[in-house]
Amino acid sequence: MEIIENTISLCSHLLFIGMFYQLLFQLFDWSRWIKNSHDNSWRLRLFLLLLSIALGYLVSNFMLAVLNFSRLLMWQG
Repeated sequence: MEIIENTISLCSHLLFIGMFYQLLFQLFDWSRWIKNSHDNSWRLRLFLLLLSIALGYLVSNFMLAVLNFSRLLMWQG
């Protein structure tokens, strides 16, 4: 049972990290805030990757906690 929970947790983390990376990369016009040169291109991608990892991990943990609490409430009732 623990293997299934860990697999779901890993998939959730990766899904939300990927979603946030795509959203941050496509939604905002980063050239308005950061000078988009060749040197800054990889720095911007690294910044977006790290930011998406942080945000995706937080949202994934929140969603997994909500699912866990709802599962516990179902067993209580």
